[in-house]
Amino acid sequence: MLNSIQNFNVKTRTLKTSIALNLVWKDDFIQWEALDDHMKVFQLPKSQVWTPTMILHNPAEGFEITTESNSIDKTQHFFNGTVNYVITGSILTVCKPDIFLYPMDSHTCDIQVINSHYQENIVLKSLRNKIGLDHYTEHPEWVITGTNVSTNLVHGNITELAFIIHFSRKPEFHMVNVLLPITFLSALNVLVFVLPHHSGERISYSITILLTFVVFMNAMADELPPIGDPVCLLNIYITIQMTMSSSIVVFTIASLSLYDNEDKGKPVPLRWKIFAYYVGNILCLKFKNAQEFEIKDIPKINEVYPFEDDCDVIQDSPAPPYVDLGWKDVGHAYDKCFFVLSSVILITNTATYFLCISLHLT
Repeated sequence: MLNSIQNFNVKTRTLKTSIALNLVWKDDFIQWEALDDHMKVFQLPKSQVWTPTMILHNPAEGFEITTESNSIDKTQHFFNGTVNYVITGSILTVCKPDIFLYPMDSHTCDIQVINSHYQENIVLKSLRNKIGLDHYTEHPEWVITGTNVSTNLVHGNITELAFIIHFSRKPEFHMVNVLLPITFLSALNVLVFVLPHHSGERISYSITILLTFVVFMNAMADELPPIGDPVCLLNIYITIQMTMSSSIVVFTIASLSLYDNEDKGKPVPLRWKIFAYYVGNILCLKFKNAQEFEIKDIPKINEVYPFEDDCDVIQDSPAPPYVDLGWKDVGHAYDKCFFVLSSVILITNTATYFLCISLHLT
């Protein structure tokens, strides 16, 4: 009978439970003829009769199930030789967690019980195929989804009872305090390219969000085991977002350097003008200094026309529409390009994360 799940430590891989183990066997040496109902059962001190010593086969500390707080130290005997003995206490067993879907993770742990004397003539059998939950106290973080009992043979013909517990985490707290803030921070992260460059807050804004991701990574490291098998999916998602945030800091610095060239009076290289013009056409940007031309209508520079009046005349083509673009236009196109690119990456990563969770849960 499972009374409560006291603690499940994912990092140390241990499960602490409060249990009551009801042992029943037949003692042919203690039987009598019951003349009335008052003589059908009585109790004897445990030290005066034979009792099996049950131990844990997967303990995290200490093998014996009995504890100092055990309040039942007597056996109950019936007139037909049936003996009933109850062991109660808190036990700590080893359990390998599955943190892949954290914080919507589910785990399966077992409590393996075996006879300490390793006697083949003592056969353990379960009276039922499930763990008793009549007196179970619900845990605030974990909910039991199912239980079952199995009998195994170990060390030759020694029987072992495995009491298996299936339970899952209640994800509401972690969804509100971990997953949603990370998603919102990721969305805020890409807005740095919308922030006006002359505000002077771009670098501090992007670095603040990057440090916030570092805080979340440290919080995850404190709660999850150092070696994950498999690795937590949320940890991968945060790592990708933190990498993206680091890249945004670099791109923000590069963007500000483009705007700074305007104040320094540096000429705009042709490659930057072409970049800004084509990005502007793709992303529907409007430049004040750019002429209204279609891309296909851009003529070749210094195109040679047929000769007239018996001489070759070389006419200069009209100026390309991007010839008057400045550093601010280049910076504007740069910001818009990386805003769209970062948004696409963010939506793809977030959609992939939730899709993987939904597929594994179903």
